[in-house]
Order: sequence, then C-alpha cells, then structure tokens
Amino acid sequence: MASMVALYGFSAAAEEPSYPNVSGELSIEIENDWTYKSDDPDAEINDLYPTIVLGTAFTFSKKFSVNLEATLEPVEDATSDRAFEDLGGYLNIITANYDSDNFGVYAGKFTPNFGIAWDAAPGIYGVDLNEDYEFSEMIGFGGYVGFHAGGEQTISASTFFQDTTFLSNSIGTQRGPLNVSDGGPTNTDSLSSYALALDGGIDGLAGFLYHAGFTSLASGEDGNSRQYGYVASAEYAFTVNEDITIAPIVEYAYFENAGGIDDDTAAYLTAGAALNYQKWVLSSTYQQRNTETGGVDTDDYVVDVTVGYLFDMGLGVAAAWRVAEEDNVDSRGLGLLVSYAIDF
Repeated sequence: MASMVALYGFSAAAEEPSYPNVSGELSIEIENDWTYKSDDPDAEINDLYPTIVLGTAFTFSKKFSVNLEATLEPVEDATSDRAFEDLGGYLNIITANYDSDNFGVYAGKFTPNFGIAWDAAPGIYGVDLNEDYEFSEMIGFGGYVGFHAGGEQTISASTFFQDTTFLSNSIGTQRGPLNVSDGGPTNTDSLSSYALALDGGIDGLAGFLYHAGFTSLASGEDGNSRQYGYVASAEYAFTVNEDITIAPIVEYAYFENAGGIDDDTAAYLTAGAALNYQKWVLSSTYQQRNTETGGVDTDDYVVDVTVGYLFDMGLGVAAAWRVAEEDNVDSRGLGLLVSYAIDF
C-alpha cells in the first residue's frame, strides 16, 4: 500500500516526540540520460541534471501537522545536449493534516491516491510512461479510514482541481503559471474531480500489498467529457534468505475519455521486479502504453534494466539501459544516477 503519510506528508520520528517539532528529508539526485541511438537523430542527446526534493513536516501535536514538499528540477524538456539548465523550483505539496490511529483528513495541495507504479516501479526509467497518471499538484481535500478485515485495509477519498494559483509557476526557469484556458482534465477551478482508493494487505502474507483506485476527472475547456480512470496493482517483497530479497510489482490502469475527449482511451501496463543482494540491487521494469486518439491507435513501450549499489554512508549509485518505442520512434539509452538523502 502506498502509505497515506507518503502521499500526503511526512511522519514524525519513531520515538515519542515532543511538540511542536520539525522533521523531514532532503533528497539529492544527479542524473545523466544519454540517448545514444534513435530513429530521430534530433533525439540523440545527453542530459545532465539534478533533482532536489525537500520534504518538511511541522508537527504541532500528535495529530495535527502541516506538510510541505519543494522540488528543484528541469521544468522544460531537453531539445539538445544540456547540463544543469532549465532548472525551476516549485512547491508541489502543502497540506494541513489531522491524523489519528485509524482516521485522517487533509486539505491543501497534494497528489491524489491513484496508482502506485509511477512512484514504486523500480529502476531509473521505471516510471517513464506510468507517470502520465501521477495527478500531482491538485488543490482540494480528502481523508482516509483504516480498518482490519483479513489484513489492514485503508479506504481513501479526495476531491480536487488543478492548481492555477501562483504556486503553479516556478522560481528560476518559469514553467507557468497554469491557466484555466490551458485546458486539460481537472483544470476547472472547482471541486468537480474526485478519486477513490482501497489499499491493504493480507494477514499471514507479510510484504504483500495491493491497491485499487478510481478517478472521475472533470474536463477542461479543451475537452467534452469526463475522464474515468481505473487502476489495480500489487507488490510483494519477500525474503529468500538473510542476504536476498525479491520484490515484484504489477499494475494496470485504464482511462475512458482520455484527456477529456469522448471515446479516446489509454491503457497502461507496468510489470517489474527488484532483486536485492546485500547492498546491491538489480531490477527490470517493462511499461506499455496503448492509446486511441481520434480513432488512431498508438502503442508505446519502455524497458529498463538497472543495477545499483548503496554505500554504508547512504550514497547510492546506479546505472541503467533503456530500450523504448514512443510515437513510432525506436531509441536506446544509458543512464547514470547518484543519490543521497539526509533525514532531520
């Protein structure tokens, strides 16, 4: 299950804290993507860039907190070789949270609980296609209820619309701001879109988690129908021995009236697995996207193979090979990633 804390904020320390307090994590990644072969020569480029994420929780009591997440990354797509260019900083999460043992509510700017592969699929390129349905930076409110029924289960719901405030822009290289006239599902300035989800596990099957979700997204000015989305996924981390852990994941998502256009559809399949041996990890993920737009079918896929190592000091390094077909263009690429996280 994608935890409610991970989706909407950050937890306090495991020890009983004093209040008020501040906690969080600073995540720093430096990535290099090199497309060394493509049917489109203009796509054969090298892109070196950082992704820096600062998540902070201001906890005022055992149940009440304010949570923020700020990101610095390229806010424009690379069109030629570049290094540390087109960087913009923006606030992608800001919520006020009330969390008890089995119940919680929140309001602000957040990512609705729909799908897990866009966050949990392994590999440097394991989320290239499924991040299409990461409905981030929504304004609204929601809540969840936890209960036990053959395992720990959580039902969640939220209503929202796309952020069109000054927070939809970025500092540095500007990406906006977003306007209602830009169109797109959820870009309505009204609480007319919603998401429902069920997350849980099974007693006696430690490490197994499932997710099922539904979204109904109001069309923007460029659409004519509500977009309906359905997703089902499962992940299972099991231990082979004290040195080896295997964690497969699978997810399928389907959208009616994709993009808010009547009768257009989109379907996504993600299947991957990670093999952890001591501090080494070897993973592979396959993503498939099938769309029908205006009666035209398009089939895309991305295959990722990644190997990585985590040092005792917390520094992670990884390398990946990427094979893809997108918009009928075949490409091959290599990636390098260096990462480090600091908790406070």
